[in-house]
Amino acid sequence: MKKIMFFLSLLIAAIVVAACSDEADPNVLKISKSSDEIVGENYETVITDLKATGFTDIETKVLDDLITGWLTKDGEIEQVEIDGKAEFNAKDNFQKDSKIIITYHTFPAEEKADDPAEEKSSEKDEESSKEEAAEESASEESGKKENDKEANDGTAEEEVTEKTKAESSQQVLTIENNEELAALLAVKDEYDPIISEFTKKYAGKTIEFDANIVNMMNHGSFDTRYDILMFSGDFNETTFSGPNFKFEDVNMIDLNLTGSEIPDYLSMGQNLRVTAVVEEFDEDMGIVFLEPVITEIR
Repeated sequence: MKKIMFFLSLLIAAIVVAACSDEADPNVLKISKSSDEIVGENYETVITDLKATGFTDIETKVLDDLITGWLTKDGEIEQVEIDGKAEFNAKDNFQKDSKIIITYHTFPAEEKADDPAEEKSSEKDEESSKEEAAEESASEESGKKENDKEANDGTAEEEVTEKTKAESSQQVLTIENNEELAALLAVKDEYDPIISEFTKKYAGKTIEFDANIVNMMNHGSFDTRYDILMFSGDFNETTFSGPNFKFEDVNMIDLNLTGSEIPDYLSMGQNLRVTAVVEEFDEDMGIVFLEPVITEIR
């Protein structure tokens, strides 16, 4: 009988200890998302969530490395560390006063808009922004044609060209003023190391060079948006020069076409004088992506 009472006492004690251990410690919090889920989100949203959970020691670290904000958005998180840990799972436990450091991307200070409303507008979806710009440009062009029917076509083209150039505040690089661009346009291998070096150094800069269209196709299911692949120099069916340059997801308005004779349609074999902003080099596909500024028909 005494042995039975002894074991019952041990059982009761174990139950009491287990009940006490189940009581939640108010100083221990569970993280709601894993590190992989948080990376890529907006840092302000994540800070709000962490504070709502109860975390008290949250700091931010800025990477002012954005150029266009198309591939990586302003405020996008690169890494989150909790007590020095950059990798953690959802529901992991941490002390509420754990030191949290959020590293995120943004534009350099001198390139940010002074007006907060302008900063917010820079985070719009890329496709939406392009379509809105296209619609606005089309509307302005239509209005101009109605009001200036008797205006000289050549003069109107010059005004459009000068306006576009004025909007580009960067020095335009050409083979005459930049030896590295001249070397880039002369390569014969689409994976030549020169291409990667040039695009990393001059990303966000404007270049101007002679080009030709080697392929042009509709972008996805769109009828009026295109992907245009180009080489440097004049079109030749048997030889090529320079990297694979590409305008991706553009319409005719985006190209800002100029020249004495502008065709209704562009196609393979068309020679151009391209002024464009260097975006990035896709090393897997061997393609240099450009954003058109001015496209002159040659």
